[in-house]
Amino acid sequence: MRPWRVGVMAGAALMVPLIGFAGYTVRRGRSAPRVGADVVVVLGCRLRGNRVAPMLARRLDRAVEVVRRERGRGGAPLVVVSGGQAGRETVAEAAAMADYLVAHGVSADAIVMEDRSRNTEENLRFTARELRRRGIDPEAARITVVTSDFHVLRTKSLAHGLGLRAQVTGARTARLLSRRSFFREFAAVLVMRHRIVA
Repeated sequence: MRPWRVGVMAGAALMVPLIGFAGYTVRRGRSAPRVGADVVVVLGCRLRGNRVAPMLARRLDRAVEVVRRERGRGGAPLVVVSGGQAGRETVAEAAAMADYLVAHGVSADAIVMEDRSRNTEENLRFTARELRRRGIDPEAARITVVTSDFHVLRTKSLAHGLGLRAQVTGARTARLLSRRSFFREFAAVLVMRHRIVA
């Protein structure tokens, strides 16, 4: 087979999942979650020193919307902020996230900090551990996970792999960050699926 045909076929094989991923991100990643959550989990991402950066602020604003919606219907969800300390960060992501939520009207008594995780799988695994410590079965609890829109698909796959009854909702990503974040996450999804198949 001629090299150019191999290139065309490889490109087509990559475009199909890319288009599917893009459609999922835009359509499902930003959709409003079903109400009735016992727990709202917010996944961390990089800080600016000890301050919440714009991408994380969008996740937290989305979480505030979810919590207010639940409370408006009589719910009182526990809110878990999940993220450790890495790189040049001067505090754990969870600590900065908790401060942000309190400043935006979420009661400190409703917030649990998971401050050891370094990646998405650890976010979910360590959150489940924190819930068990509080007498909550993470596999039975109704959980809403909040992250960025481009990150929803992989988060949902990881949560289900851990046995969590989680729905995942995404905050819109700023235009300046969306292209880079989108393609990086698409590559991560391909790697994850390759490992599952292998």
